[in-house]
Amino acid sequence: MRNGLYAMLAVALLILGSGCQPSNDGSAPLSPAGLEPQQIDLNSPTGGLTSADEEPAFGEPDMFTALSDESAAQDPYESNTGIQNILRAKGARLYDFRAVWGRLSDLSDSNATDPCPLDWSGTLHFEGGIIIIEKAIAFEPEDSISRIDRSTISWVSRTGPHVDGIQVKLVLPARPVDSLITPQLELSTGPYSRTFTLRELVASSLVEAVDTCGNAISITSVLTPIGCPHGQLMGAWRMTPPDTLSPSDSSNVDGILQGVFRGVWVGRHGLISGYLKGVYGLNGSGERVFFGKYIDLQGHFMGILRGTFGPPAGLAFDGGAVADAKRPQGWFAGEWIDGKVNVQGKLRGHWIAAKDGQGLFHGVWGMRCSENL
Repeated sequence: MRNGLYAMLAVALLILGSGCQPSNDGSAPLSPAGLEPQQIDLNSPTGGLTSADEEPAFGEPDMFTALSDESAAQDPYESNTGIQNILRAKGARLYDFRAVWGRLSDLSDSNATDPCPLDWSGTLHFEGGIIIIEKAIAFEPEDSISRIDRSTISWVSRTGPHVDGIQVKLVLPARPVDSLITPQLELSTGPYSRTFTLRELVASSLVEAVDTCGNAISITSVLTPIGCPHGQLMGAWRMTPPDTLSPSDSSNVDGILQGVFRGVWVGRHGLISGYLKGVYGLNGSGERVFFGKYIDLQGHFMGILRGTFGPPAGLAFDGGAVADAKRPQGWFAGEWIDGKVNVQGKLRGHWIAAKDGQGLFHGVWGMRCSENL
């Protein structure tokens, strides 16, 4: 449950759009991805963002430290010849599965007097398949992850108020070991359990609250066909005071800026391969939209994310707060484009919020070849 994780996220959220220290009055100037407020255009195909390269981590490496707090698990199955032959066999299906748990909905409260500690120790069993451990996310030295058999792993994880998580690769062999077995994934922890069908694993994105204290679990899964890259994205978002966008020579309102976000792009083997930074709000037509810039680890431009977002059906929403305080969450969906506005792929996921309008987002992405998003 890495002690520094929430402290770093709290700072990152506090100065999310600025790239500098907060001003003396506690406010932070907004400059997402090098964009000044007057350049933001929520009606533009790019949101006002450009294809220019940036400094690595947008020149703010400390602001991404918490989001990058992951360690490779060094699973022997990664180099096991027999397992690798099964993985590469024609007809085998591979899925990336990531779960993060703890105080997801209250990222700024790293020094809470009531941290709501919770024991998330549990197991993951892939009936009819193989699990390869790729990442332990924010585990403390006293936390651990281990293998029971080729289809089952277990872990010891306690949070309060921080978060932990895992990333694994699921391998469904082309030839089933037992034709009478129905392949499925069984996740079991103290506060949360669920069984996933293969259909659900193709492209799942969900968040579930487990109490009224802010503890929740965020899960994404995506089928990763050979030759068609897929992965995940994850980060933090924060509301800002609503800012009406309008041309300097016009009284027309072109949109309302509602907040900013920052995140990481997760690729092959669960490795972080890039950084995200952007804005969200209402465009001139009143539609909820987001735009973000995606760069690689060296700062090279990789794309512009764009799309829409919202709450679950039936909930009131004002850009970050929702009516249901027990389950403050919603969805996002979109695509990313290159510098010539050509669509390169699709993405979708979910967000979870705290009452004060900040929180976490988590989703999956796939290239244009993806048939799952």
